[in-house]
Amino acid sequence: MVIASFIHLSVGASGQGLTQIYVGDAPNGIAFNPTNGNLYVADFGSGNVSVINGTTNQVSGIIKLGIARSPWEVAYDPFNSYIYVSQTYNGSVDIINGTNNSLISTVIVGFHEEHPNGIAFNSYNNEMYVVEAVTDSVLAISNESSTIVGVANLGSTIFPWGITYDPADLGLYVTNLNSNSVSVLNGTTNGLVTIIPVGDSPNYLAVDTLAGPNYGNVFVTNYASNTVSVIDWRTNNVIDNISVPGNPKSIVFDPLNGNFYTTDYSSGAVSEISGSNDTLLGSADAGAEPNEMAFDPQNQNLYVTNFGAGTVTILSTMNMTLTPPPIVTSNTTMSATSTSENAPITSSSTETTTYSTSTTNTTSTNTGATNSTQVNINSSSYQSVPTAPENPVLVPVAITAGSVLAASTAYLVIKRRSGNLKS
Repeated sequence: MVIASFIHLSVGASGQGLTQIYVGDAPNGIAFNPTNGNLYVADFGSGNVSVINGTTNQVSGIIKLGIARSPWEVAYDPFNSYIYVSQTYNGSVDIINGTNNSLISTVIVGFHEEHPNGIAFNSYNNEMYVVEAVTDSVLAISNESSTIVGVANLGSTIFPWGITYDPADLGLYVTNLNSNSVSVLNGTTNGLVTIIPVGDSPNYLAVDTLAGPNYGNVFVTNYASNTVSVIDWRTNNVIDNISVPGNPKSIVFDPLNGNFYTTDYSSGAVSEISGSNDTLLGSADAGAEPNEMAFDPQNQNLYVTNFGAGTVTILSTMNMTLTPPPIVTSNTTMSATSTSENAPITSSSTETTTYSTSTTNTTSTNTGATNSTQVNINSSSYQSVPTAPENPVLVPVAITAGSVLAASTAYLVIKRRSGNLKS
């Protein structure tokens, strides 16, 4: 069967040409499979998974999922090269064989619409952990039996969202979207270690895995605060907050250059953060509504899902053109009177501020490398790929009372708040 694909070039807000691939409607999660060099995209609106060949950057096929399809997040299991896809409105996780791209089973992890969202692999025990947003818990799935083998409580949290595994302390870090915190789980016992306050509406996390003084630090995107919090894994305290405009959402780490990248949902950009000194280096165009992303170390590309456009934007970390953040220079004269370390400061000042921007080409250097029901499904894995999107489906946008969220985030929150969840 011939699989068609369509790549196009578009022009970003600053005139930079973008390489984009059409996938399904409302693409959300994405993961890289190093065994075959493919990227797997959860097309939430279409209910399928698109497969992108990382060598040709062409869509090589579409994997059909089961009924009541609502694929949301994607994770890769290096133990067996399986791809796990959370079905956020179906209370399940689909398992795909990464060797032949076929759907092999579905694990039931909760009731319908309990919102299994974030998903991450624990390399210590070879288990996949999925976040249940409505029940405020995390479930561990055995990659040998494809059954639930553990449940972790997150404490007094509201609507957990993203999750990542930290090899430094064998911990699992979970963002709590509506309680502005991160829960830390012991990755060996699944016990709750602590809850860390961060910024408003924390979405996703990434870990510094490069050998050095910052190894194991966890970076958290705070969507409504326009910041990225840095957590020291040794103390589980926030040691820095980095200003990142444009509502940072997803985040990935590049172990080749030691830097982090965030998708800035409302500004249509990807920002680069230095992992060595926790500073914002600049941003680059990433298409409309950049949502989540995956890093392919084989070609050193970032693959960014564009939620509202039905595309994936490709950005090279080797020659990304960055627009630096505004440079602030000031001349300030200040007099202050303070009676104690915590006393308010009374001051008078005169300040002149100048902003300037420029365009910089940056080049990276390679620095080194419970019981559950299992349903076996036999289905055809592939169907032809359209050459262009037909009547793209836009997921409804909503704003919660507590915070302003991205369209993809708000879609789930408003469903929960409206009382339409089934049990």
